Amino acid sequence: MNLKEVFNVIGHLLILLAFILLIPLGVSLYYHQPASAGYLGEYQAFGLTALLAGATGFGFWKFFPQGIESLREREGFIIVAFSWILLPLFGALPYSLTGVCPEFTDAYFESVSGFTTTGATVLTHLADVPRGILFWRSMTQWLGGMGIILLYLAIFPALGIGSFHLFRAEIPGGVTVERMQPQLVHSAKVLWKTYVILSLVEAALLWLGGMTLFDALCHTFATLSTGGFSPYINNIDHFQSLYLQMVILVFMFLAGINFALHFNLIRGYFQDVFQNPELRFYTASVLFFILLTAGWLSHAYPDQPADILLRKAAFTVVSLHTTTGFTVDDFNLWPTPLKVILLGLMMMGACSGSTSGSIKSIRIIILFRMIGLEIKKLIHPQAVIHLKVGHKNVSPGHQTNAVTVTALFTAVGGLSFVLLTFMGLDAETAGSATFATLFNTGPGMGLVGPAGDFSVIPAPGKWLLILDMLMGRLEFFSILLLFVPVAWRK
Repeated sequence: MNLKEVFNVIGHLLILLAFILLIPLGVSLYYHQPASAGYLGEYQAFGLTALLAGATGFGFWKFFPQGIESLREREGFIIVAFSWILLPLFGALPYSLTGVCPEFTDAYFESVSGFTTTGATVLTHLADVPRGILFWRSMTQWLGGMGIILLYLAIFPALGIGSFHLFRAEIPGGVTVERMQPQLVHSAKVLWKTYVILSLVEAALLWLGGMTLFDALCHTFATLSTGGFSPYINNIDHFQSLYLQMVILVFMFLAGINFALHFNLIRGYFQDVFQNPELRFYTASVLFFILLTAGWLSHAYPDQPADILLRKAAFTVVSLHTTTGFTVDDFNLWPTPLKVILLGLMMMGACSGSTSGSIKSIRIIILFRMIGLEIKKLIHPQAVIHLKVGHKNVSPGHQTNAVTVTALFTAVGGLSFVLLTFMGLDAETAGSATFATLFNTGPGMGLVGPAGDFSVIPAPGKWLLILDMLMGRLEFFSILLLFVPVAWRK
């Protein structure tokens, strides 16, 4: 393991983070809210954090020689793992320094939840949280959604050959990433430009719909990143606006689409976009579960208007399918079979290459095709049958990846559930807390449902869920590689 190159790249990322922290610092200066007794003011906290991040990054960059061109794949995975552990560490400092989260465990939990676009929160009184912190809280989701390493590649395309390994480690996408390799830096710029343009359009639509500029930006950050943080405890229902809900619903759906398809759409490759099998599966799945959920709610609540139930069903299904986690209703009160369906949606996720978390639709397609293929082999044992998705053969490596990642989600989720029950949590809370963090969804059920928060989880449980959030966002391998001795050998 070439640790000099690892820390050199991390130094660059910390310097970039230091400059980014100046944005919430400016928001804090604008609102200039008083500091809590015994704690720093917002602008002081952000200024100190930026100074520490910049100094640490400069130290890494200065004292570790640059040799980025020699980065191998394992260094790429280690850099991603370290950066996703260290960046939230600095991101947690404003929460601690301002007293918003007096316990560092809570501050780090909130920061990791933001960067991983999970949206699980330990904050119980959002109305008392300063505006600068709320802005930073949402902004971390926006940065984590597309990935801060990809942002660095777009702004400073100096990582050379090794940049591909960083890209693939941070944004798992299989075939999609491999197709983008020849023009990786250009692709990084286009993806971030697309992300920014979509963000500006949504923010403008929300602002025109009656939100303040602050609220429009915060909710845009949380929507396009499929993160789900809102400055209000009752979430999107705070606004009681059908227009605002529909705008957010549309952009949640768009955020769940592979951003490589947005890239192709900009380039005019319409046929590639609309014939994409994963996009078709994702769209059909969303429509099916909206109708199923709306029908079930109509049966369970016959006294409520059908249009309101359809709206609640559509918003909730898209929100959980894309792992955003915004809510307009407390689905914790819905019938038990519907809650099981919603847990399934959390597990499924949207498209690969999107800002969504979870297993991803393409892997679900591959798994079903693999089952069908095995059945065909039983009927025709001598036949040579290739597994195809969209008229293209799926390589054995991608088949193995689909099975392995799904198995890891299942195994890690099961272990986390058992450990949380040992900590005294009831089965519903332990299970849904595991689902909500491992699949980067946000709100769960039971005590961590839409009307609750994760402050009820004991400190050891929060650290377990922090690990779940990181593993779910990076799809396990970058984190697991840290514990493999052979990866550290030269």
